[in-house]
Amino acid sequence: MKLPWIAVPASVFAVVLGTALLAPTAQAAPVSSSSFENREAAALQVFERVSSAEDSSAEYNALSADERSAFEAYFLPARAEETLLLTPLDSNARAASHAGEVGDHYSSIEAAATDVSSTLGCWGTWAKNTQWAAAGNALFDTYTEGTWCANGSKVTSATFTRSWSSIAALGWRDAGQTGRGSAVVGNRAKIWSQRKLILGVGGWDVQTQLPCTRLIGTAAGKASGDRSCSIY
Repeated sequence: MKLPWIAVPASVFAVVLGTALLAPTAQAAPVSSSSFENREAAALQVFERVSSAEDSSAEYNALSADERSAFEAYFLPARAEETLLLTPLDSNARAASHAGEVGDHYSSIEAAATDVSSTLGCWGTWAKNTQWAAAGNALFDTYTEGTWCANGSKVTSATFTRSWSSIAALGWRDAGQTGRGSAVVGNRAKIWSQRKLILGVGGWDVQTQLPCTRLIGTAAGKASGDRSCSIY
């Protein structure tokens, strides 16, 4: 079922390169247009050189420090930006939304889940993680979609719907969903998914990312969001 998403909030996190771990960080300073264009041109030149080499891995390892820096700044994740959207799925949830008990915009998964979990009704949750390079360009988005219900004192259900991705940068590809789950555990709704994203150059894989997104909501108005690939 396609959900008519209505809320558009966001928060910023940082990526630990080479892993799927995310941790809070300050947002990077904006990159000027001319600076970005210079970095982009240098990075693409390196990409073309490595991808056209007979041995891409050896060519990459032979790059100068400046060439490797240009490549990594444009093609490797440096931070992640998360967007969460909610939509009411029944009359109780719609009434709460219209009454202002659940808002349209939230700064985090935790804030949204706190309002929703203490409200009678069922909700759709749509989360997007955008991975950004240090140069300021987007690399890829990963998405998790699910639904959960609460009766004001108890979380009654948590359902994973689907996950997917969109690729923004040359070289990156989606190798598919590697895990997902949903359950009510300890009176908390937990919904998560994980996808495998790979950066390849000339048939050689430079880096693999395994980003996860998990939503945790309680019926007592307490909630949290993390990057665990588990319902526990």
